[in-house]
Amino acid sequence: MDWTIVIFTVISAIVYGGTFFIKAYLTTDPKPPFDTLKFTATLIVAAIIGVIAAFSGATLNEAELLAQLGQYAGYTAIVETLLKAIIGKTWPTSFPEP
Repeated sequence: MDWTIVIFTVISAIVYGGTFFIKAYLTTDPKPPFDTLKFTATLIVAAIIGVIAAFSGATLNEAELLAQLGQYAGYTAIVETLLKAIIGKTWPTSFPEP
């Protein structure tokens, strides 16, 4: 198993989560607080995707590294969205809605 795939998948999730937090922070008023539980859940989903990719024999290619990071961020977004649709309000968050 290639651990660099897991590491790069988590890095892509950090960029993905950070990008959407910055977008929300810059475009909304009042400014939203950073939700650590939600971000941690995103990183866990990314790590699981990275482990699955590594076990399936995926390799990192230096020439296409940015494309692969984008793919891993996309996989994380899709899986996270599907899990949120299935699990609903029980998805971890630091600020649960009443």
